[in-house]
Amino acid sequence: MKKYTLFLLFMLAAVIPASAQQAMLLHGGGEEGLFLDMHRSGIGSVNEYEEKKKFFDMVKLEKQKLQDTMLDNICENAYKYYRSGNYEAARELAGKILSINSQHEDAKTLFEATSQLRNTGSFTLEKEKNMLNERFKSSLALYQEGRIVESYKKMYEVVKLSPSNIKARYWFNKMREDLCQYYYDKGLELYEARDLKGSLENLYASLMIKPQNPANIEWITKIEEELRQQKSNQQLKQALDDYSKGKILAAYRGLQKALEIQPGDSKSSRLLAEVKGEIENGYIENGKKLYGARKYTSAIGEWNKARPYSVNPDYLNQLVARAKQQMKREAAEKKRRAEIAERRRKAEAARRAKEAEERRKAEEEAAQKGISVDELEQKPAVSAENKSQAQQHYIEGLKYFQNSDYEQARNSWTIAKQLDPENDDARLGLKRIDQILSAQ
Repeated sequence: MKKYTLFLLFMLAAVIPASAQQAMLLHGGGEEGLFLDMHRSGIGSVNEYEEKKKFFDMVKLEKQKLQDTMLDNICENAYKYYRSGNYEAARELAGKILSINSQHEDAKTLFEATSQLRNTGSFTLEKEKNMLNERFKSSLALYQEGRIVESYKKMYEVVKLSPSNIKARYWFNKMREDLCQYYYDKGLELYEARDLKGSLENLYASLMIKPQNPANIEWITKIEEELRQQKSNQQLKQALDDYSKGKILAAYRGLQKALEIQPGDSKSSRLLAEVKGEIENGYIENGKKLYGARKYTSAIGEWNKARPYSVNPDYLNQLVARAKQQMKREAAEKKRRAEIAERRRKAEAARRAKEAEERRKAEEEAAQKGISVDELEQKPAVSAENKSQAQQHYIEGLKYFQNSDYEQARNSWTIAKQLDPENDDARLGLKRIDQILSAQ
């Protein structure tokens, strides 16, 4: 057991490239180590989820290919053991292969054959010959019944176990030709039944046996085109259904997929252009509503969303530029108002400080005189004589005013106001003169 395990490790080292071995040793093996190695080379820096998924799918596929190659090489060595008469070693190695990949057909064949020989009690060339003869006869019986696939598989086992069997190789080649025709005929039959996928599978199986068959290649080309058109139509139908339900973005993605399958489809191209225009207009209108609500950043966001669908990016640039300019204007206006408010606040603070200072001085003066502030601020009463003289000066000034002698009128009303500070007529007259003189 130990020597076969060592042999497996030796074969693994033989089929894995040196660079891959070094990467696995450096990073501990496995997908994690491989990812670290890829990350250092820049592949690990991809950000999009789909790109990462595709990358890991590729890694898994390459890993599977590597494993399949390794197992195929090991299996060939197992057959060498079998053909040299070392049936036990061949059986054990085939079992190890199946423990890794239970669907490995050549390993299955070898394991079943060696197990069958083992069950007879001992391994001998005569028993092997009888076993191969039974399989040969079984294959011919299946062939005569028209069961081409099964007979071919059974004869393949005989040839694989005994490559020097000329009779088996003759029938194997004959069955191979018949199998090629069988797959070809089955492919055309399924095509008539409109099973395009099944038809292609059979025609490709025929092509794998006989690659240089012009008729087969022509049919495959024709059916692949029809299958692409069918898939494109299905995508188109789904896209139209999404569109009818108001799922515009889903319809857009569906039409894109339809064109990926069938790039030259005019109907899908035309519908895609219409849907793109509708998506663009939707984003533009949303942006305009947000602009009207003075939500400029959100409006710009909507217009930028429209870019992948736009045929007129200049118009979108104009909308964005206008929004940015309006943002600047409003920011400047906001700053101006803030500055005015700050000046008013400072003026009000200065006025209050002045009033407080005047109040303090009045309180000090009142305290010195032994009276209250109200008594200090109380104005002396105007005598009746002063009021009478003030009125006379007002009338005198009114005459000057009516004769447009504004200087004499000012002098008379000034005296009247001095005699009676509460004479509103004189105060208003002086104000009127100031207005007239300032306008000249």
